[in-house]
Amino acid sequence: MALKREYGGIQPCIRLGMFRIRIPFIHFKISGPEVVTGLMNACTSYGALAVLTATLGLDPDVAYALVLFETACYTLNWLLGESSICGWITAAMAIIVLYLETLPEGVARLQALTTIQLELGLLFIILGATGLSKKLNTLMPAALKGGIVLGAGINSVAARLKEGGAVDTATIGCLVGLTVVCLFMFSQRIREHMATNKFLSLLGNYSFLWAVLILFVVGGLTGDFDYQFSGKIIVIPDFATMFATVSPFCIGFAPDPTTWITAIPYAITAWIIAYGDFITVQELGFAAVREDEHIEFDANRTNVICGIRNVILSLCAPYPALAGPLSPPYCIATYARYHQGGREAMDSIYDGSATNLIFTVLGLFIYPLYEASLAASGALLVVIMVIQGFVCAQIACNMLRDDMDKGLAGMGAGLVVARGAAVALPASIILYLLLCNNKKIKEDYRLNKEIQRQEDEETERQLAILEARMRGGKAEDGMPVEPTKRE
Repeated sequence: MALKREYGGIQPCIRLGMFRIRIPFIHFKISGPEVVTGLMNACTSYGALAVLTATLGLDPDVAYALVLFETACYTLNWLLGESSICGWITAAMAIIVLYLETLPEGVARLQALTTIQLELGLLFIILGATGLSKKLNTLMPAALKGGIVLGAGINSVAARLKEGGAVDTATIGCLVGLTVVCLFMFSQRIREHMATNKFLSLLGNYSFLWAVLILFVVGGLTGDFDYQFSGKIIVIPDFATMFATVSPFCIGFAPDPTTWITAIPYAITAWIIAYGDFITVQELGFAAVREDEHIEFDANRTNVICGIRNVILSLCAPYPALAGPLSPPYCIATYARYHQGGREAMDSIYDGSATNLIFTVLGLFIYPLYEASLAASGALLVVIMVIQGFVCAQIACNMLRDDMDKGLAGMGAGLVVARGAAVALPASIILYLLLCNNKKIKEDYRLNKEIQRQEDEETERQLAILEARMRGGKAEDGMPVEPTKRE
Protein backbone atom coordinates (compact mmCIF):
# COMPACT_ATOMS: atom_id res chain seq x y z
CA MET A 1 0.00 0.00 0.00
CA ALA A 2 1.30 3.45 -0.94
CA LEU A 3 2.45 5.79 1.84
CA LYS A 4 -0.15 8.35 2.91
CA ARG A 5 0.31 12.07 2.45
CA GLU A 6 -0.74 14.58 5.10
CA TYR A 7 -3.15 17.29 4.06
CA GLY A 8 -1.28 20.01 2.21
CA GLY A 9 2.01 18.08 2.19
CA ILE A 10 4.35 16.74 -0.48
CA GLN A 11 3.71 13.23 -1.78
CA PRO A 12 6.11 10.81 0.02
CA CYS A 13 9.40 10.25 -1.79
CA ILE A 14 13.08 9.41 -1.40
CA ARG A 15 15.13 12.61 -1.49
CA LEU A 16 18.33 12.48 -3.54
CA GLY A 17 19.68 15.99 -4.05
CA MET A 18 17.29 17.81 -6.36
CA PHE A 19 15.57 14.54 -7.29
CA ARG A 20 12.48 13.06 -5.60
CA ILE A 21 12.49 9.34 -6.31
CA ARG A 22 9.09 7.62 -6.22
CA ILE A 23 8.50 3.89 -6.60
CA PRO A 24 5.18 2.39 -7.77
CA PHE A 25 2.93 0.99 -5.01
CA ILE A 26 5.20 2.55 -2.34
CA HIS A 27 5.09 6.25 -3.14
CA PHE A 28 2.11 6.33 -5.50
CA LYS A 29 -0.79 4.18 -6.66
CA ILE A 30 -1.78 2.99 -10.12
CA SER A 31 -4.70 5.09 -11.39
CA GLY A 32 -7.24 3.15 -13.48
CA PRO A 33 -8.33 5.87 -15.92
CA GLU A 34 -4.71 6.76 -16.66
CA VAL A 35 -4.06 3.14 -17.63
CA VAL A 36 -6.38 3.75 -20.58
CA THR A 37 -4.95 7.17 -21.49
CA GLY A 38 -1.46 5.70 -21.18
CA LEU A 39 -2.33 3.09 -23.81
CA MET A 40 -3.61 5.92 -26.01
CA ASN A 41 -0.36 7.80 -25.39
CA ALA A 42 1.37 4.73 -26.83
CA CYS A 43 -0.47 5.39 -30.10
CA THR A 44 0.80 8.96 -30.35
CA SER A 45 4.34 7.85 -29.55
CA TYR A 46 4.37 6.45 -33.07
CA GLY A 47 3.85 9.90 -34.60
CA ALA A 48 7.49 10.22 -35.75
CA LEU A 49 7.60 6.86 -37.56
CA ALA A 50 7.51 8.49 -40.99
CA VAL A 51 10.57 10.59 -40.12
CA LEU A 52 12.49 7.54 -38.86
CA THR A 53 11.85 5.52 -42.00
CA ALA A 54 11.97 8.28 -44.66
CA THR A 55 14.54 10.80 -43.40
CA LEU A 56 16.82 8.44 -41.47
CA GLY A 57 16.19 5.48 -43.79
CA LEU A 58 15.64 3.00 -40.97
CA ASP A 59 14.08 -0.42 -41.40
CA PRO A 60 10.53 -0.52 -39.89
CA ASP A 61 11.65 -3.08 -37.28
CA VAL A 62 14.55 -0.85 -36.20
CA ALA A 63 12.18 2.15 -36.13
CA TYR A 64 9.79 0.18 -33.89
CA ALA A 65 12.59 -0.60 -31.43
CA LEU A 66 13.76 3.01 -31.53
CA VAL A 67 10.30 4.32 -30.64
CA LEU A 68 10.00 1.92 -27.71
CA PHE A 69 13.46 2.78 -26.36
CA GLU A 70 12.78 6.52 -26.63
CA THR A 71 9.42 6.15 -24.90
CA ALA A 72 10.93 4.01 -22.12
CA CYS A 73 13.06 7.03 -21.21
CA TYR A 74 9.81 8.84 -20.30
CA THR A 75 9.79 6.85 -17.06
CA LEU A 76 12.76 8.87 -15.81
CA ASN A 77 10.39 11.83 -15.53
CA TRP A 78 8.22 10.46 -12.70
CA LEU A 79 10.99 8.31 -11.25
CA LEU A 80 13.13 11.39 -10.54
CA GLY A 81 10.36 13.66 -9.28
CA GLU A 82 8.50 15.46 -12.09
CA SER A 83 4.71 15.64 -11.87
CA SER A 84 4.11 16.35 -15.55
CA ILE A 85 3.72 13.96 -18.47
CA CYS A 86 6.73 14.48 -20.69
CA GLY A 87 7.07 14.09 -24.44
CA TRP A 88 8.95 15.56 -27.38
CA ILE A 89 10.26 18.96 -28.42
CA THR A 90 7.97 18.60 -31.39
CA ALA A 91 8.34 22.08 -32.87
CA ALA A 92 12.10 21.53 -33.13
CA MET A 93 11.68 18.32 -35.14
CA ALA A 94 10.74 20.12 -38.36
CA ILE A 95 13.80 22.38 -38.13
CA ILE A 96 16.13 19.45 -37.48
CA VAL A 97 14.64 17.29 -40.24
CA LEU A 98 15.19 20.07 -42.81
CA TYR A 99 18.85 20.21 -41.76
CA LEU A 100 19.32 16.44 -41.86
CA GLU A 101 17.86 16.24 -45.36
CA THR A 102 20.66 18.48 -46.63
CA LEU A 103 23.17 15.78 -45.67
CA PRO A 104 23.98 12.52 -47.50
CA GLU A 105 21.59 9.68 -46.63
CA GLY A 106 22.69 7.06 -44.12
CA VAL A 107 25.31 7.31 -41.39
CA ALA A 108 26.00 11.03 -41.89
CA ARG A 109 22.43 11.95 -40.92
CA LEU A 110 22.49 9.71 -37.85
CA GLN A 111 25.81 11.17 -36.73
CA ALA A 112 24.55 14.74 -37.17
CA LEU A 113 21.39 13.94 -35.20
CA THR A 114 23.50 12.34 -32.46
CA THR A 115 25.63 15.47 -32.24
CA ILE A 116 22.64 17.81 -31.94
CA GLN A 117 20.93 15.70 -29.29
CA LEU A 118 24.12 15.18 -27.25
CA GLU A 119 24.89 18.91 -27.22
CA LEU A 120 21.29 19.67 -26.27
CA GLY A 121 21.39 17.15 -23.42
CA LEU A 122 24.58 18.66 -22.01
CA LEU A 123 23.09 22.15 -22.30
CA PHE A 124 20.02 21.04 -20.31
CA ILE A 125 22.17 19.46 -17.59
CA ILE A 126 24.53 22.44 -17.24
CA LEU A 127 21.66 24.94 -16.96
CA GLY A 128 19.83 22.78 -14.44
CA ALA A 129 22.79 21.72 -12.30
CA THR A 130 24.17 25.26 -11.99
CA GLY A 131 20.78 26.78 -11.28
CA LEU A 132 21.07 29.09 -14.27
CA SER A 133 17.79 27.80 -15.70
CA LYS A 134 15.78 29.08 -12.72
CA LYS A 135 17.69 32.37 -12.79
CA LEU A 136 17.03 32.72 -16.50
CA ASN A 137 13.34 32.11 -15.85
CA THR A 138 13.38 34.96 -13.31
CA LEU A 139 15.22 37.32 -15.67
CA MET A 140 12.85 36.77 -18.59
CA PRO A 141 9.94 39.26 -18.57
CA ALA A 142 6.40 38.09 -19.20
CA ALA A 143 6.38 39.60 -22.70
CA LEU A 144 9.31 37.45 -23.82
CA LYS A 145 7.90 34.29 -22.24
CA GLY A 146 4.50 34.93 -23.78
CA GLY A 147 6.02 35.51 -27.21
CA ILE A 148 7.94 32.22 -27.04
CA VAL A 149 4.90 30.21 -25.95
CA LEU A 150 2.59 31.87 -28.48
CA GLY A 151 5.10 31.47 -31.31
CA ALA A 152 5.61 27.80 -30.48
CA GLY A 153 1.84 27.26 -30.53
CA ILE A 154 1.38 28.97 -33.89
CA ASN A 155 4.33 27.06 -35.33
CA SER A 156 2.86 23.77 -34.14
CA VAL A 157 -0.44 24.41 -35.92
CA ALA A 158 1.14 25.83 -39.08
CA ALA A 159 3.52 22.86 -39.46
CA ARG A 160 0.71 20.30 -39.18
CA LEU A 161 -1.92 22.08 -41.31
CA LYS A 162 0.32 23.02 -44.23
CA GLU A 163 -0.67 22.01 -47.74
CA GLY A 164 0.23 18.44 -48.70
CA GLY A 165 0.24 17.16 -45.12
CA ALA A 166 -2.01 14.67 -43.35
CA VAL A 167 -4.99 17.05 -43.50
CA ASP A 168 -4.93 16.64 -47.29
CA THR A 169 -4.17 12.91 -47.41
CA ALA A 170 -6.40 11.82 -44.50
CA THR A 171 -8.89 14.66 -44.48
CA ILE A 172 -11.90 12.99 -42.89
CA GLY A 173 -9.88 11.28 -40.15
CA CYS A 174 -8.14 14.55 -39.23
CA LEU A 175 -11.33 16.63 -39.23
CA VAL A 176 -13.24 14.11 -37.12
CA GLY A 177 -10.43 13.87 -34.57
CA LEU A 178 -10.05 17.65 -34.38
CA THR A 179 -13.80 18.21 -34.02
CA VAL A 180 -14.17 15.72 -31.18
CA VAL A 181 -11.16 16.90 -29.19
CA CYS A 182 -11.94 20.61 -29.57
CA LEU A 183 -15.59 20.15 -28.60
CA PHE A 184 -14.96 18.11 -25.47
CA MET A 185 -11.68 19.70 -24.36
CA PHE A 186 -12.35 23.38 -25.03
CA SER A 187 -16.01 24.07 -25.91
CA GLN A 188 -17.75 26.29 -23.33
CA ARG A 189 -21.13 24.90 -24.44
CA ILE A 190 -20.10 21.47 -23.21
CA ARG A 191 -17.70 22.20 -20.37
CA GLU A 192 -20.15 24.47 -18.54
CA HIS A 193 -22.42 21.43 -18.03
CA MET A 194 -19.70 18.97 -17.00
CA ALA A 195 -20.08 19.68 -13.28
CA THR A 196 -23.71 18.52 -13.31
CA ASN A 197 -23.69 15.93 -16.10
CA LYS A 198 -21.61 12.80 -15.41
CA PHE A 199 -21.75 11.66 -19.06
CA LEU A 200 -20.39 14.97 -20.32
CA SER A 201 -17.81 14.90 -17.54
CA LEU A 202 -16.62 11.50 -18.75
CA LEU A 203 -16.39 12.76 -22.33
CA GLY A 204 -14.65 15.98 -21.34
CA ASN A 205 -12.07 14.53 -18.98
CA TYR A 206 -10.97 12.00 -21.59
CA SER A 207 -11.57 14.07 -24.69
CA PHE A 208 -8.33 13.08 -26.37
CA LEU A 209 -9.05 9.38 -25.79
CA TRP A 210 -12.42 9.65 -27.57
CA ALA A 211 -10.86 11.67 -30.37
CA VAL A 212 -8.25 8.98 -31.02
CA LEU A 213 -10.76 6.12 -30.92
CA ILE A 214 -13.20 7.87 -33.26
CA LEU A 215 -10.34 8.93 -35.54
CA PHE A 216 -9.22 5.29 -35.83
CA VAL A 217 -12.72 4.04 -36.61
CA VAL A 218 -13.84 6.75 -39.02
CA GLY A 219 -10.49 6.91 -40.78
CA GLY A 220 -10.59 3.16 -41.33
CA LEU A 221 -14.18 3.16 -42.60
CA THR A 222 -13.57 6.01 -45.05
CA GLY A 223 -10.33 4.56 -46.36
CA ASP A 224 -8.14 7.34 -45.00
CA PHE A 225 -6.08 4.73 -43.18
CA ASP A 226 -4.99 1.43 -44.72
CA TYR A 227 -4.80 -0.95 -41.78
CA GLN A 228 -2.63 -4.03 -42.35
CA PHE A 229 -2.58 -6.37 -39.36
CA SER A 230 -0.10 -9.25 -39.22
CA GLY A 231 -1.89 -11.23 -36.51
CA LYS A 232 0.95 -10.75 -34.00
CA ILE A 233 -0.16 -9.66 -30.52
CA ILE A 234 2.98 -9.07 -28.44
CA VAL A 235 6.31 -8.32 -30.10
CA ILE A 236 9.62 -7.78 -28.31
CA PRO A 237 11.72 -5.28 -30.28
CA ASP A 238 15.23 -6.21 -31.44
CA PHE A 239 17.18 -3.70 -29.39
CA ALA A 240 20.53 -5.27 -30.30
CA THR A 241 19.99 -4.60 -34.00
CA MET A 242 18.74 -1.10 -33.22
CA PHE A 243 21.85 -0.35 -31.16
CA ALA A 244 24.14 -1.68 -33.90
CA THR A 245 22.31 0.41 -36.52
CA VAL A 246 22.06 3.82 -34.84
CA SER A 247 24.31 4.08 -31.78
CA PRO A 248 27.49 6.18 -32.22
CA PHE A 249 29.37 3.47 -30.31
CA CYS A 250 28.72 1.23 -33.33
CA ILE A 251 28.56 3.61 -36.32
CA GLY A 252 31.01 6.15 -34.87
CA PHE A 253 30.70 9.77 -33.83
CA ALA A 254 30.82 12.51 -36.45
CA PRO A 255 34.50 12.78 -37.47
CA ASP A 256 34.25 16.27 -38.98
CA PRO A 257 34.54 19.13 -36.43
CA THR A 258 32.25 21.19 -38.67
CA THR A 259 29.37 18.86 -37.80
CA TRP A 260 29.84 19.57 -34.10
CA ILE A 261 30.06 23.33 -34.66
CA THR A 262 27.03 23.36 -36.97
CA ALA A 263 25.01 21.44 -34.38
CA ILE A 264 25.42 24.16 -31.71
CA PRO A 265 22.78 26.62 -33.05
CA TYR A 266 20.35 23.75 -33.58
CA ALA A 267 20.83 22.60 -29.99
CA ILE A 268 20.33 26.15 -28.70
CA THR A 269 17.23 26.59 -30.86
CA ALA A 270 15.77 23.36 -29.52
CA TRP A 271 16.37 24.56 -25.94
CA ILE A 272 14.70 27.90 -26.71
CA ILE A 273 11.64 26.07 -28.05
CA ALA A 274 11.63 23.68 -25.09
CA TYR A 275 11.77 26.66 -22.72
CA GLY A 276 8.23 27.47 -23.76
CA ASP A 277 7.25 23.97 -22.62
CA PHE A 278 8.95 24.56 -19.24
CA ILE A 279 6.72 27.60 -18.82
CA THR A 280 3.67 25.65 -19.99
CA VAL A 281 4.35 22.78 -17.57
CA GLN A 282 4.57 25.18 -14.65
CA GLU A 283 1.49 27.18 -15.62
CA LEU A 284 -0.61 24.03 -16.13
CA GLY A 285 0.49 22.79 -12.73
CA PHE A 286 -0.34 26.05 -10.97
CA ALA A 287 -3.77 26.07 -12.61
CA ALA A 288 -4.48 22.55 -11.33
CA VAL A 289 -3.16 22.99 -7.77
CA ARG A 290 -5.23 21.61 -4.86
CA GLU A 291 -5.03 22.47 -1.20
CA ASP A 292 -4.48 18.85 -0.11
CA GLU A 293 -1.16 18.41 -1.99
CA HIS A 294 1.83 20.65 -2.51
CA ILE A 295 3.38 19.99 -5.93
CA GLU A 296 6.99 21.05 -6.37
CA PHE A 297 7.90 22.89 -9.56
CA ASP A 298 11.67 23.08 -10.05
CA ALA A 299 12.85 24.36 -13.44
CA ASN A 300 16.41 23.24 -12.63
CA ARG A 301 15.34 19.65 -12.02
CA THR A 302 13.21 19.66 -15.17
CA ASN A 303 16.24 20.76 -17.18
CA VAL A 304 18.49 18.08 -15.70
CA ILE A 305 15.97 15.27 -16.29
CA CYS A 306 15.45 16.39 -19.89
CA GLY A 307 19.22 16.50 -20.26
CA ILE A 308 19.67 12.96 -18.94
CA ARG A 309 17.02 11.66 -21.33
CA ASN A 310 18.61 13.41 -24.32
CA VAL A 311 22.13 12.21 -23.48
CA ILE A 312 20.95 8.60 -23.11
CA LEU A 313 19.09 8.79 -26.42
CA SER A 314 21.99 10.42 -28.26
CA LEU A 315 24.34 7.63 -27.20
CA CYS A 316 21.94 4.73 -27.71
CA ALA A 317 19.04 5.72 -29.96
CA PRO A 318 19.17 9.28 -31.42
CA TYR A 319 15.64 10.55 -31.97
CA PRO A 320 14.64 13.47 -34.24
CA ALA A 321 11.77 14.62 -31.98
CA LEU A 322 14.24 14.97 -29.07
CA ALA A 323 13.20 14.68 -25.40
CA GLY A 324 11.16 17.51 -23.92
CA PRO A 325 9.29 18.20 -20.67
CA LEU A 326 5.69 18.15 -21.93
CA SER A 327 3.09 16.05 -23.78
CA PRO A 328 0.26 18.62 -23.93
CA PRO A 329 -2.92 16.55 -24.47
CA TYR A 330 -2.18 13.93 -21.81
CA CYS A 331 -0.74 16.42 -19.34
CA ILE A 332 -3.80 18.66 -19.76
CA ALA A 333 -6.23 15.76 -19.35
CA THR A 334 -4.44 14.37 -16.29
CA TYR A 335 -4.11 17.74 -14.54
CA ALA A 336 -7.78 18.49 -15.31
CA ARG A 337 -8.98 15.22 -13.76
CA TYR A 338 -6.67 15.77 -10.78
CA HIS A 339 -8.04 19.27 -10.17
CA GLN A 340 -11.72 18.62 -10.87
CA GLY A 341 -12.07 15.15 -9.32
CA GLY A 342 -10.38 15.89 -6.00
CA ARG A 343 -8.53 13.42 -3.81
CA GLU A 344 -11.21 10.75 -4.22
CA ALA A 345 -10.67 10.61 -7.99
CA MET A 346 -6.85 10.92 -7.91
CA ASP A 347 -5.08 10.96 -4.56
CA SER A 348 -1.85 12.44 -5.93
CA ILE A 349 -0.83 13.96 -9.23
CA TYR A 350 1.91 11.33 -9.34
CA ASP A 351 -0.73 8.57 -9.39
CA GLY A 352 -1.99 9.94 -12.68
CA SER A 353 1.19 11.08 -14.44
CA ALA A 354 3.30 8.04 -13.51
CA THR A 355 0.53 5.59 -14.40
CA ASN A 356 0.11 7.21 -17.80
CA LEU A 357 3.82 6.96 -18.61
CA ILE A 358 4.19 3.40 -17.31
CA PHE A 359 1.34 2.14 -19.47
CA THR A 360 2.53 4.19 -22.43
CA VAL A 361 5.63 2.00 -22.45
CA LEU A 362 3.74 -1.23 -21.84
CA GLY A 363 1.26 -0.36 -24.58
CA LEU A 364 4.02 -0.19 -27.16
CA PHE A 365 4.55 -3.95 -26.85
CA ILE A 366 1.00 -4.50 -28.18
CA TYR A 367 1.77 -4.96 -31.87
CA PRO A 368 -1.73 -4.31 -33.32
CA LEU A 369 -1.58 -0.89 -31.65
CA TYR A 370 1.65 -0.23 -33.52
CA GLU A 371 0.14 -1.37 -36.81
CA ALA A 372 -2.96 0.81 -36.38
CA SER A 373 -0.89 3.79 -35.27
CA LEU A 374 1.48 3.37 -38.20
CA ALA A 375 -1.45 3.80 -40.58
CA ALA A 376 -2.89 6.80 -38.70
CA SER A 377 0.33 8.41 -37.42
CA GLY A 378 0.04 11.55 -39.54
CA ALA A 379 -3.52 12.31 -38.42
CA LEU A 380 -2.64 11.64 -34.78
CA LEU A 381 0.17 14.16 -34.95
CA VAL A 382 -2.19 16.76 -36.43
CA VAL A 383 -4.59 16.42 -33.48
CA ILE A 384 -1.76 16.56 -30.93
CA MET A 385 -0.22 19.70 -32.39
CA VAL A 386 -3.50 21.60 -32.76
CA ILE A 387 -4.22 20.97 -29.06
CA GLN A 388 -0.77 22.27 -28.20
CA GLY A 389 -1.33 25.36 -30.33
CA PHE A 390 -4.65 26.18 -28.63
CA VAL A 391 -3.30 25.72 -25.11
CA CYS A 392 -0.09 27.65 -25.82
CA ALA A 393 -2.19 30.60 -27.02
CA GLN A 394 -4.29 30.52 -23.84
CA ILE A 395 -1.28 30.32 -21.55
CA ALA A 396 0.64 33.03 -23.41
CA CYS A 397 -2.26 35.48 -23.15
CA ASN A 398 -2.71 34.76 -19.43
CA MET A 399 0.95 35.55 -18.76
CA LEU A 400 0.77 39.08 -20.18
CA ARG A 401 0.31 41.94 -17.70
CA ASP A 402 -0.32 45.06 -19.80
CA ASP A 403 -0.69 46.37 -23.36
CA MET A 404 3.06 46.63 -23.84
CA ASP A 405 3.41 42.95 -22.96
CA LYS A 406 0.69 42.06 -25.48
CA GLY A 407 2.35 43.99 -28.29
CA LEU A 408 5.80 42.59 -27.57
CA ALA A 409 4.49 39.04 -27.29
CA GLY A 410 2.72 39.37 -30.63
CA MET A 411 5.89 40.61 -32.30
CA GLY A 412 7.92 37.84 -30.65
CA ALA A 413 5.49 35.19 -31.84
CA GLY A 414 5.67 36.59 -35.36
CA LEU A 415 9.46 36.43 -35.29
CA VAL A 416 9.37 32.81 -34.10
CA VAL A 417 7.11 31.85 -37.01
CA ALA A 418 8.92 33.93 -39.63
CA ARG A 419 12.57 33.43 -38.73
CA GLY A 420 12.76 30.70 -36.11
CA ALA A 421 13.54 30.76 -32.41
CA ALA A 422 17.27 31.39 -32.88
CA VAL A 423 16.50 34.82 -34.38
CA ALA A 424 13.30 35.49 -32.45
CA LEU A 425 14.76 35.43 -28.94
CA PRO A 426 17.60 37.96 -29.38
CA ALA A 427 15.39 40.16 -31.59
CA SER A 428 12.63 40.12 -28.95
CA ILE A 429 15.11 41.06 -26.21
CA ILE A 430 16.36 44.01 -28.26
CA LEU A 431 12.78 45.13 -28.97
CA TYR A 432 11.90 44.85 -25.26
CA LEU A 433 14.88 46.99 -24.23
CA LEU A 434 14.11 49.58 -26.92
CA LEU A 435 10.42 49.99 -26.15
CA CYS A 436 10.27 49.60 -22.35
CA ASN A 437 11.46 52.26 -19.95
CA ASN A 438 13.51 51.53 -16.85
CA LYS A 439 10.46 51.57 -14.60
CA LYS A 440 8.75 48.85 -16.64
CA ILE A 441 11.89 46.71 -16.80
CA LYS A 442 12.49 46.96 -13.05
CA GLU A 443 8.85 46.18 -12.24
CA ASP A 444 8.85 43.08 -14.47
CA TYR A 445 11.99 41.80 -12.78
CA ARG A 446 10.61 42.56 -9.31
CA LEU A 447 7.38 40.64 -9.98
CA ASN A 448 9.22 37.63 -11.42
CA LYS A 449 11.65 37.58 -8.50
CA GLU A 450 8.82 37.78 -5.96
CA ILE A 451 6.92 34.90 -7.57
CA GLN A 452 10.10 32.79 -7.62
CA ARG A 453 10.80 33.64 -3.97
CA GLN A 454 7.32 32.57 -2.88
CA GLU A 455 7.61 29.29 -4.79
CA ASP A 456 11.07 28.52 -3.35
CA GLU A 457 10.03 29.31 0.23
CA GLU A 458 6.91 27.15 0.01
CA THR A 459 8.87 24.23 -1.43
CA GLU A 460 11.50 24.41 1.32
CA ARG A 461 8.82 24.64 4.03
CA GLN A 462 6.94 21.62 2.73
CA LEU A 463 10.14 19.59 2.34
CA ALA A 464 11.04 20.33 5.98
CA ILE A 465 7.59 19.19 7.13
CA LEU A 466 7.88 16.00 5.07
CA GLU A 467 11.33 15.20 6.46
CA ALA A 468 10.15 15.75 10.04
CA ARG A 469 7.12 13.52 9.51
CA MET A 470 9.23 10.74 7.99
CA ARG A 471 11.45 10.86 11.11
CA GLY A 472 8.36 10.66 13.28
CA GLY A 473 8.24 14.36 14.09
CA LYS A 474 5.48 16.91 13.63
CA ALA A 475 5.02 20.43 12.39
CA GLU A 476 5.54 23.14 14.97
CA ASP A 477 1.84 23.29 15.85
CA GLY A 478 1.39 19.53 15.61
CA MET A 479 -1.09 19.91 12.76
CA PRO A 480 -0.87 19.58 8.98
CA VAL A 481 0.01 22.84 7.31
CA GLU A 482 -1.96 24.05 4.34
CA PRO A 483 0.09 25.42 1.44
CA THR A 484 0.37 29.14 0.96
CA LYS A 485 -1.90 30.55 -1.73
CA ARG A 486 -0.04 31.83 -4.76
CA GLU A 487 -0.68 35.49 -5.55
